[in-house]
Amino acid sequence: MIGAHSFQVYLDDKKILDQYVMENMEVPTVQVDAGRNSRQLIIKYSECGRTVTGRMITIKDDKEMALKNWRFEGETSGYKDPMVCEVKDIIALKQKGNSTFKVYYSSKEFPEGQQITSLVIGGEVNTARRQ
Repeated sequence: MIGAHSFQVYLDDKKILDQYVMENMEVPTVQVDAGRNSRQLIIKYSECGRTVTGRMITIKDDKEMALKNWRFEGETSGYKDPMVCEVKDIIALKQKGNSTFKVYYSSKEFPEGQQITSLVIGGEVNTARRQ
């Protein structure tokens, strides 16, 4: 699909999502087992291959309240520079009573951002499933 945003999501070195962003897309859900040894959530996002700056990953609760942000400075394009978030930091948010989190991507060039997945902390790590 020429000119479309796309993203990939990994838990450590296991790719669990690879898809294009489309209007009204179903947001995939990923389960993360808090007892497993997954260390990193790695996100690669391409804004139509263009060069972007000020990338950010935001974790929100079900009320759209931002709980944690990761900022990635510098210029990048395509999937060249992955964004790495520590799984333990996301699991720590569960202690505040949440077990489902929305993961958003944004950049200075794309400030409205896009929800790319929902994370459910609990069961075993699976490949993505549609809600």
